Amino acid sequence: MSSPSFTSVRVAGGLLPADLFGRMVEGTDLPGVDPTDYHLLPGESVRRDASRKWEYLTGVWSAFKAELDRAGENAPTTGITRERWLLVLLRELEFGRVPSTPSGGLTVGERAFPVSHSWENVPLHLLGWGVDLDRRTKGQAGAAASAPQSMVQELLNASDEHLWAVLSNGRRLRLLRDSTSLVGSAYVEFDLEAMFDGELFSDFVLLYLLVHQSRFEVRDAAVGPASCWLERWRELAEEQGSRVRERLREGVEHALETLGTGLLRHPDNRLLRSKLASGELSRMSYNHALLRLAYRMLFWFVAEDRGALLDPDADTTVRQRYQEFFSSARLRELARRRRGDRHGDRWQQVRLVFDGLGREGGRPELGLYGLGGLFDLDGNDEPIEGSAAVGGAAGLPRAALANEDLLAVVRSLSLFQDRDGDVRRMVDFRNLGAEELGSVYESLLELHPQHDPADNTFTLEAAAGNERKTTGSYYTPDALIQRLLDSTLDPVLDEAQQAADPAEALLNVTVCDPACGSGHFLVAAARRIAKRLAAVESEEDEPSPDVVRRALRRVVARCIHGVDVNPMAAELAKVALWLAAMEPGKPLSFLDANIRVGNSLLGTTPRLLAEGVPNAAFKALDGDDKQIVKNLLNQNKKDHSGHVDLFSSGVPLRNTELARETSRVTSAVPDELGQVREQRRRLENLEKRHRERDKLPADAWCAAFVQHKTSETWDRVVTQGKLQGLGEQEQNLLTSATAEEVRRLAAEYGFFHWHLEFPHIFRVPEREAPDNPETGWSGGFSCVLGNPPWDRVKLQEQEFFAPRDAEIAKAPNANQRKKLIDALAESSELADRKLHEEYLAACRRADGTSRLLRDSGRYPLTGRGDVNTYQVFAENDRTIISGRGRTGVVLPTGIATDATTQYFFRDLVESAGIASLYDFENRNKLFADVDSRFKFCLLTMSGRQVREEAADFAFFAHEVADLDKPDVRFALKPDEITLLNPNTGTLPVFRSRRDAEITLGIYKRVPVLVDENSPEGNPWGVSFSTMFHMSNDSHLFHTREELEADGWQLDGNVFVRGEDRMLPLYEAKMIHHYDHRWATYEGDSTRDVELAEKRDPEFAPMPRYWVARQEVDKRLAGKWDRGWLLGWRDICRSTDERTTIATSFPLRAVGNNLPIMLANQEDARTIACLQANLTAFALDYPARLKVGGTHLNYFVYQQLPVLPPSDYHEYSPWNQKTDVCSWVSRNVLELTYTAWDMAPFAADLGDEGPPFRWDEQRRELLRAELDAAYFHLYGVERDDVDYIMETFPIVRRKDEQAHGEFRTKRLILEIYDAMAEAIRTGEPYETVLDPPPGRGPRHPARAH
Repeated sequence: MSSPSFTSVRVAGGLLPADLFGRMVEGTDLPGVDPTDYHLLPGESVRRDASRKWEYLTGVWSAFKAELDRAGENAPTTGITRERWLLVLLRELEFGRVPSTPSGGLTVGERAFPVSHSWENVPLHLLGWGVDLDRRTKGQAGAAASAPQSMVQELLNASDEHLWAVLSNGRRLRLLRDSTSLVGSAYVEFDLEAMFDGELFSDFVLLYLLVHQSRFEVRDAAVGPASCWLERWRELAEEQGSRVRERLREGVEHALETLGTGLLRHPDNRLLRSKLASGELSRMSYNHALLRLAYRMLFWFVAEDRGALLDPDADTTVRQRYQEFFSSARLRELARRRRGDRHGDRWQQVRLVFDGLGREGGRPELGLYGLGGLFDLDGNDEPIEGSAAVGGAAGLPRAALANEDLLAVVRSLSLFQDRDGDVRRMVDFRNLGAEELGSVYESLLELHPQHDPADNTFTLEAAAGNERKTTGSYYTPDALIQRLLDSTLDPVLDEAQQAADPAEALLNVTVCDPACGSGHFLVAAARRIAKRLAAVESEEDEPSPDVVRRALRRVVARCIHGVDVNPMAAELAKVALWLAAMEPGKPLSFLDANIRVGNSLLGTTPRLLAEGVPNAAFKALDGDDKQIVKNLLNQNKKDHSGHVDLFSSGVPLRNTELARETSRVTSAVPDELGQVREQRRRLENLEKRHRERDKLPADAWCAAFVQHKTSETWDRVVTQGKLQGLGEQEQNLLTSATAEEVRRLAAEYGFFHWHLEFPHIFRVPEREAPDNPETGWSGGFSCVLGNPPWDRVKLQEQEFFAPRDAEIAKAPNANQRKKLIDALAESSELADRKLHEEYLAACRRADGTSRLLRDSGRYPLTGRGDVNTYQVFAENDRTIISGRGRTGVVLPTGIATDATTQYFFRDLVESAGIASLYDFENRNKLFADVDSRFKFCLLTMSGRQVREEAADFAFFAHEVADLDKPDVRFALKPDEITLLNPNTGTLPVFRSRRDAEITLGIYKRVPVLVDENSPEGNPWGVSFSTMFHMSNDSHLFHTREELEADGWQLDGNVFVRGEDRMLPLYEAKMIHHYDHRWATYEGDSTRDVELAEKRDPEFAPMPRYWVARQEVDKRLAGKWDRGWLLGWRDICRSTDERTTIATSFPLRAVGNNLPIMLANQEDARTIACLQANLTAFALDYPARLKVGGTHLNYFVYQQLPVLPPSDYHEYSPWNQKTDVCSWVSRNVLELTYTAWDMAPFAADLGDEGPPFRWDEQRRELLRAELDAAYFHLYGVERDDVDYIMETFPIVRRKDEQAHGEFRTKRLILEIYDAMAEAIRTGEPYETVLDPPPGRGPRHPARAH
């Protein structure tokens, strides 16, 4: 992978980008390149010092080569090479006299690595001239047991003390780095022979800058080797990678616009302009053709720069002819220097090359061999390549393109503006990874092509709300992918390597990404499998890159599979795989059977097909006639009454022959383009003979859900009877009109049936029972990977209208948008009415998709409610793995914590199918355009034949490296997860291992509030209610102005008119712990209630709205008869000051953000204890670990650890003279009863006195006593109490601001200690309050 600027330099493993090399030599915008950084004096020139070294070393080189010649070919060369050349070179690079290592080399653990020399923590392995760096050399010290490259790489990977190393045989010098986070070796290679023989001084300058002793020095002893300049540069390159990708994306976008416009404006392309203007050629089809051409140009640049384009057997004359007249390098150089003219000869030269790459014989006169693949033309190329070339019927000639436009396109593709736009740099195609290139191009697939016939321009525009898809958020950082491969693919490969024939077992591993996009995950997986295969076949733990590359081509052909709904994305995945697995002299692998097009979520299975068309298919969508739907439902029920097992009918369900033939096609790895073409012909025949026939009934089954059901279409709708009529003897029962409609819908929705698209992976057995009875197939992929879309299925109107009608897309609100949409239908403009029809069709398509996902039976666990695609992808991914397979996906963490996914996650828990879940908060912008607070996870699941004894978890990671920090990861067994959330099986969010241990301990001692799995699981008899919905019930709400105008009088905060009452509508923001007067409304906004107001027992907070008392009574009838309520704030976060905020408050109307808890207890004092429990830090701590979003929902509250009522009738552990209920309720009474409107609460607790005075200091102690008591009741040890209090940082910060200390924690711990002493000695705990709780100062009694 030579850099275009440094011909003797090669990079392996993407260790450092070539762009960095240029910046190093320029000495600009890069830290660590000042003279003093190289141990020179200020003002000295680094380049001048390198020049002095060069002059001296050229003489040393000449003398060394002469001595080699005198020694002869068979003479030992190790001593000469070291003493006469390499040690001198290292001395000139300021290493001094490099010491040799002790006998046996360097030792890591119990293993010795025979490295010859070392400098501080840098291994330097110096070998004799000509010793192969990538293969073992018998009898050669340091190269006999394993290849030198492999040995040194293993040393770096195994040792924490060694990060970088130098390896050389005198002819080549390699700079290596630890590659544990990479796949395969990582190094920069300098061809010293080419450098000194060819007098490449600029290359030596780079060697000087990169391998100088100062680059390896430890700059910070606390950090160690990772503090050296080399590591700093590598990190800097990674940081800039995303910015480079963005600049590349902009260039590619501009290139497509230039190419599209240039073709349209060329005078010879009249028919192309005409067909595009008339709509006969769609904008999408034209854009498709442009993208394919861009893919070819991209591939051409990369293959040529990597030295893989020309036939390895081509002679020098042929190679020179290509380089001088036809190469992309020459074209790119011309584009850099010239604007071009209106002639078309450059375009013809490009076509000559592309035609040669697509021919079986290639073009030997240019050294080109037949690649095929991307260079095979098909119908998508017709707009540019012409109808004759692809067998099309449009009559289009081959399009012409002027040199000026071609060079502009090449310029945009191959140059980008650096940093602030001050320097234009060449794109380093040789070292740019296939996955990175894919991410750049994939983002373009979301742009909408626009055409202006008036001036023949072609542009690409982003949809409003869709800009994130063009700015890099598609790009999954490689660190995330590699970590996912660690947990998902590696165990599968480990098992394969234990087989009798590990190489064949590795090639039988099958990997799939069901939403593969540009193939980033597939390329990464292929490389990892290839490294394992190369290691097995070469018997080297760290095989050389060349060996890995040869293995990679076989792995891609046999192991890798993908699906995408976008044909161009699927093609892009092929391009990425071809780029990664190129092998000089070999054609591109046949991937049509591996990479498929379709909606991988929408399809049926053999079992569902055998059960026939379900009645659930007959529900009306928008536009359907409900009576027709009802009639069809009745017909379907009638058909089912005589139902025949479709396995016994003529409907083709089994895929045995299709599987066998597909296996024959996919198992071959051809070496000639003609063989690849034969594979394609065999697959095309297979499609016609089997797949199309078998696909029709499966498509018909799906179509039943989404077909239009009206009086005009009813006779074409698929019912059970028509599906059965697909038997071989009754083909005529499926009318041609029905078949045509089924095929149309299959194309529109992209129906995808796994057992038909990958029959060799999903076999439908002839006689024996299937491995997977839920699907009816046997087999499945070994490994499923990916980062699927996280999109709602429901049509998003703004995204739909953005490229179609900007006014509608930018409407200020949904109501205004709806009016504008409705107006389209009545518009006098035909285009508007067509747009309305298009909108209705899109709505129906979204509704139909949702219906299939929710009602087809494919997704019983996640196909619920307002479906998000990530949920059903998770269920689908686990369905399509084999019994012993694994699936690893990047998903929102809600998959494990949200109520909407509880059924899926519970099934995972109960089947012990979770291998690991690593949660990330996007604070460090791993996904650049996703909110920094958003939480996502790496979830690894196992197949149903594997039960994971315990799953590995981590939460709140910000970087992948966080997962390796102490105490971040921890294990949970399935029964422990069930203990924590018995109703839903969802997952708490623990920040550390200690959080998990403390919380598990609490749950083992304290039951959940409501256990739905136990008959006695609701000891409190609680039910929950949201009294009034702020939107849906808004018609019941009255404002102060309305009531006063209508003659109502305000009494406190209740409006009175005669016997009628209007009660204030309390909202969550108005209450807090033991405080029903936390905030009051002034107009439409709230303010905190002031201390003076809290001290006034007559003060009552004002709401925004009032509701009639009878409406409140209606909602509480038969459920609650007390004059007060107990409720909590629904809106909260785990990072708030406090998460659970509950209190008692007067009987009032309440909004839905203040749910109420109705406890069926005769003794109101126990309900007061329940309030205290809900307010305690001991409960708030586990609650914070369960709230993943911004709501404290019913299902979360039900599963909080709450002491049962019976515990309150026991004697207090710290005071055996009183029961817990009496002790707790007196504190709660004094804290809660601070105003006259809470008199009913006090009365129910047996208190008839006036309200207690609001005393801040006394209240602080009352609450501290309760918190200390509940820590004891929960069985929490003192050290853990200390730890728990530290998990409330905002409480601490406010305390320190007010008191100069964390006073809340100190008070609780002091009281906890006093109680602990009382428990130990049996002496009753003495309260810190005087007078005791429940006897505090009160307000005067009201005058009667």
